[in-house]
Amino acid sequence: MRVACIQPELFEQRKDCYYEIERILNEILEIHNNCEVICLPERWVPFFRDPTKNFQEERGNDYFFIKNLAKEYTIKFLSGAIWEKRTSSEKPAITCYFFNENGEEIGRQDKIHLYAYEREHFEPGKELKVFNLDRSRYFTILICFDMAFIDTPRLAVESGADLLFSPTQIRDDGMDNWEIYLKARALENRIPIVACNTFGNYKKRNFLGNSKIISFYKGSISPSKLKIVEGPKGSSGFIFDNIDLNFPKKLREIRFKEKIDKNDIEVKVIKT
Repeated sequence: MRVACIQPELFEQRKDCYYEIERILNEILEIHNNCEVICLPERWVPFFRDPTKNFQEERGNDYFFIKNLAKEYTIKFLSGAIWEKRTSSEKPAITCYFFNENGEEIGRQDKIHLYAYEREHFEPGKELKVFNLDRSRYFTILICFDMAFIDTPRLAVESGADLLFSPTQIRDDGMDNWEIYLKARALENRIPIVACNTFGNYKKRNFLGNSKIISFYKGSISPSKLKIVEGPKGSSGFIFDNIDLNFPKKLREIRFKEKIDKNDIEVKVIKT
């Protein structure tokens, strides 16, 4: 699968953020005109300390901006995370839309694990969706904190996902932990991961970017060896890679045959 991450700089004006994304998109397509899917980071529009100022109406301006890019450039897009109000729930949702190359909405994935202040302001997602890219390739979207837990990536893999996309918003002081999570989830599940991070120094929060595409070097089974393509650290930009999904599938088959079901393991507590 030929994938790219757009790692835009955050600006105070939405129109500048829109321009930044389209500028980087054109840079990608000048070099990689056969790119299939492009992923945006969790946050790519202005951030205000008053969360209510960050909300959009359901399928609002940010939604249509990405939808129109997908149609105009005939490329599949993951919208990053959009904060939107819905009539169907009391609280807004943090959601990532998937558009096909015709600009058609295929579906959306709500953030399931809400981080810190998000629990007060947002409704958590209740469903984990596996999207069909074509007849043989499937992927799941895990928004940022969803990657920090073992169960959500494993459930996605067990449900048929061949690739995990993760739009993220990681500050400078969380980068080390984030890298460990990504490597661990890739190795635990023998699955490639595309993690797109925010860049910018905004409202006293420093985001470094350094997006990552993690896959596996073909042929190395024991031990499996991670191939890591990294985006710029400390600047805007993009990363691209052509990910082999067939070899990791073989690795997963081997790994899951080795796994012992936790229900078959007897736990004994030894007291002193």
